Amino acid sequence: MRIAALSSRCWGRRCSALLLLTAVATAPLTASAQGAPGQPATSEDAGSSFERGVKFFHDGDYVAAMVQFKRAYELDPNYVVLYNIGQTARELKNYSEALQALEKYLAEGGAQIDAERRTRVEGWVAELKEKVATVTLKTNVEGADIAVDDVAVGRTPLDKPVVMDAGKRKISAIKEGYAPLTRYVEVAGAEQKTVALDLVSLTGPKGPDTGPDVKGPMQPEIKHTPWPWIGLGVTAAAGIATGVVGGLAFGKKSEFEDALAAFPGNPETIENTRTDAKTFATTADVLGGVTGGFAVLTIIAFAVDYGRSPPKAAPTAEAKKTSFTPIVAPTYVGLRADF
Repeated sequence: MRIAALSSRCWGRRCSALLLLTAVATAPLTASAQGAPGQPATSEDAGSSFERGVKFFHDGDYVAAMVQFKRAYELDPNYVVLYNIGQTARELKNYSEALQALEKYLAEGGAQIDAERRTRVEGWVAELKEKVATVTLKTNVEGADIAVDDVAVGRTPLDKPVVMDAGKRKISAIKEGYAPLTRYVEVAGAEQKTVALDLVSLTGPKGPDTGPDVKGPMQPEIKHTPWPWIGLGVTAAAGIATGVVGGLAFGKKSEFEDALAAFPGNPETIENTRTDAKTFATTADVLGGVTGGFAVLTIIAFAVDYGRSPPKAAPTAEAKKTSFTPIVAPTYVGLRADF
């Protein structure tokens, strides 16, 4: 099979023919891969794909040319096709792929490559190395699938650093049971760099079995009693009653004063109004005392009940409860607290 030259190209400052390996410089492509289902691949299949790649390259459609050259190499992995893949990758400014293809071309071609062409390709390789970075990718868990610019490069731990084009690169790590991770990293030409990718488990950290829970006991919850609020309600009710009775006492006093000022006075009316005024006044004083007493007790109850700290009891001991019991007697009003 004859392979025609594509065109003349300049590599940096060095111009050279973009030789896509003539029949004189190459061996024929041989069948070593499978073609259509049920049919073995032939050198003609690889050759046809190669020739289509050459046509696409002449037309400036480097993406299609790359597909055809890779297809030809897949059907017949002949080292001469790597030369075309490297040249096409350079046109696509995919310097890392161009570098790897040309290095593989030199390695697989070995002594079959003439000295002049080897020297030329080695010069291109040296220039490409200035346009790529060598990045060591590490993950905190093994078995993570790594991709650079959405192109898979392997599964961790990777056996070697990843060669990537200089610039801003997208690095992704995916592993089942972990949140997907994407980082954008800037790398410079000829730079050697290490990038750590820490994946976060979706099920939380799983540490070694340490046996039973050794945490200290939880502090028991403080349960507040209703007595402070009952005291507040009684105080409010007593205050209202004191106001009402006080108002009635003031009214009876006014009636008593009016009865005294009437002429001629009625002794029975005067006595009745005086008794009523005195009764209401006494009642208002008692209710006022009750209101004041309950107000003090209510304040104390709130201070004690809501000012308590959690009891420092042993894990199996129950926290003591505080209770309040109101005491009402004919001569005093009180509140008993049990701690």
